[in-house]
Amino acid sequence: MKLKISRIILFVDDIKKTTDFYENIFGLELSGECSDEFVSFDTGSSQLCLHQIPREYIDASNKYEEREDSYTKVVFYSNDVESDRSELIEKGVQMKEIVRFDGIEICDGCDCEGNIFQISNR
Repeated sequence: MKLKISRIILFVDDIKKTTDFYENIFGLELSGECSDEFVSFDTGSSQLCLHQIPREYIDASNKYEEREDSYTKVVFYSNDVESDRSELIEKGVQMKEIVRFDGIEICDGCDCEGNIFQISNR
């Protein structure tokens, strides 16, 4: 058996705000599945989906700090990590320094809900 990833789902507190982040900051295009509780972006070979957490489970005290203890990190391919990092910073996105090794460049950032993502030339 050989399986491929078809979609990654992030559960979010504020689906409208997070949709705006990935649509306007990253330039991802919405695909066919969109509602008040579920949004799907076409990312090429798979989909990035956002799923609204039910209101009764949302912690209103969450300040959306970096979730370094998360078990998930979405990685976006970048042809030019340095340039893309600069553009994200200009758009107000929290980005760490670029890490370079063996011709590979990676840089972590934080979305509007504290989820860690990475841009990478790998």
